[in-house]
Amino acid sequence: MSRAGIRVRDLAFAYPGGPPVFQDVSFAMEPGERVAILGANGTGKSTLLLQVNGLLTPTAGSVAVDGIPVEDGSLREVRRRVGLVFQDPDDQLFLPTLLEDVAFGPLNQGADPDTAEAAARDQLDAFGLLHAADRAAHHLSGGEKRLASLATVLVLQPAILALDEPTAALDARARGRVVRTLARRHETLLLATHDLDVAGALCDRVIVLADGRLALDSPAAAILDDPDRLRRFGLLDPLAD
Repeated sequence: MSRAGIRVRDLAFAYPGGPPVFQDVSFAMEPGERVAILGANGTGKSTLLLQVNGLLTPTAGSVAVDGIPVEDGSLREVRRRVGLVFQDPDDQLFLPTLLEDVAFGPLNQGADPDTAEAAARDQLDAFGLLHAADRAAHHLSGGEKRLASLATVLVLQPAILALDEPTAALDARARGRVVRTLARRHETLLLATHDLDVAGALCDRVIVLADGRLALDSPAAAILDDPDRLRRFGLLDPLAD
């Protein structure tokens, strides 16, 4: 599938009975653009990704993907375009074998079993995971789980990758493998992360959520090379050199 853009306008969201997570959030992404969402814990990074995929309905405002409004009647088309990878790979991997996990998406989209299995094997091979095709996810390392969760989405060839902390809790080798894999991709990328090095390696632009609003929309280098601003937004340890 070709790349697609995203339009977010005056977006607001609150969980039932709670205060607003954020409000008046607006930004646009052109097809092929790679944007990192940064912010301290609780600022709504994961919540924003779920709005783009239509898993949460905004309190106010709107989201459009490839010109399609994200709303009840269009969710199937939106989700064909937006590949969402959850922060916890165990939320993405739930079938008895890794091959079944990766083939699940194509089957759900109407592929015949042979075609779905072939696509799944090709994707696992691309990620260096074909040797684990018949293993359960809980037998994989943390890094392998991260790659496997990405494989379940990339096999569908989405126009947009929406990734929630894809390098969280990984050792240096696994983190590097995830980053190198993503760096070779060409989809539109919306990346929620606390990892500033990963944001700088993968994204040319950064948006920062703070105090319930979009506090900054900037070229990546302008914020990532400015420790004082990073500390002000709670993105850098105040004791760091």
